Amino acid sequence: MSTSVFQSRVDGIICPNCTYEINARLNRVDGILGAKTSYIKSEVTAEYDPARITEPEIASQLSSMGYPVGKGRSNLLSDALGLLCIAALYFLLTRLIGSVPTPMAEQDMSLWLVFLTGLLGGVHCIGMCGGIMLTQHNALGYNGGRMVGYTIMGGVFGAVGSALVFSRGVKSAVFIVAGALVILIGLQMWGVPLLRKLRPGLPSPCGRRGKPFVVGLLTGVMPCGMLTSLWFVAASSASAVKGAEIMLVFGLGTCGCMLLFGLLGDALTRKYNKYILKASTMLIITMGLMLLVKGVQLL
Repeated sequence: MSTSVFQSRVDGIICPNCTYEINARLNRVDGILGAKTSYIKSEVTAEYDPARITEPEIASQLSSMGYPVGKGRSNLLSDALGLLCIAALYFLLTRLIGSVPTPMAEQDMSLWLVFLTGLLGGVHCIGMCGGIMLTQHNALGYNGGRMVGYTIMGGVFGAVGSALVFSRGVKSAVFIVAGALVILIGLQMWGVPLLRKLRPGLPSPCGRRGKPFVVGLLTGVMPCGMLTSLWFVAASSASAVKGAEIMLVFGLGTCGCMLLFGLLGDALTRKYNKYILKASTMLIITMGLMLLVKGVQLL
């Protein structure tokens, strides 16, 4: 069997998850033997069987995904716009939080930000867990288990954070370290080249079928970048109750996309999901900045 190689720059790649989606979907196309996508170059390379598929057909497949053949645009421009949005978000949120009494800011404003992160991050959850959920054939049971798992982990990390807070200096260190780690994870999700190898895989228990509630419960310990970043936010709360509350609110935010995906399955379009995911990554980095600055202010 003779093979050929399709190689072309494409437009619309704005984050690493775009490359994972392209590879996964192209590898399911009949006639394509293997696909590899470069986030840095905005370039797609695919080995294919010319007797079963042609280059124009591959280009058509990419266009239907939202990544048409082009000059590799939407990468640097997207990053620049994203950085401006993060700066604007940080400025607006710190001003809003500072304009209300401290207890209200801590109890309401931050939870709304956490919920919004979960709501937008639900797209990421579909990519990480959507297939697992569909194999369970019970979206409600699976997501119920997720909520319990998230809440338990939030309580654990909140308790760990409370055990570390003995003085103003230690409390400051907790905020600074948590903020720095959240920013680091956000930048990794964003696609900073030096951090891309940190992307973890799924733990083996979550790839198996079983009772939907139990499988959902296991996802509470999944090494997912977005989930891990919220663990550190929970730890910074220095309270088991508050940490559990943060993770529960985040989980509830993700449920919107997950339940919709469970109902519609493959009928749910993914063409614009990359932009929603980029917005959730901006929120994560913004939260990390807020934690980091709060820790510095405590000094």
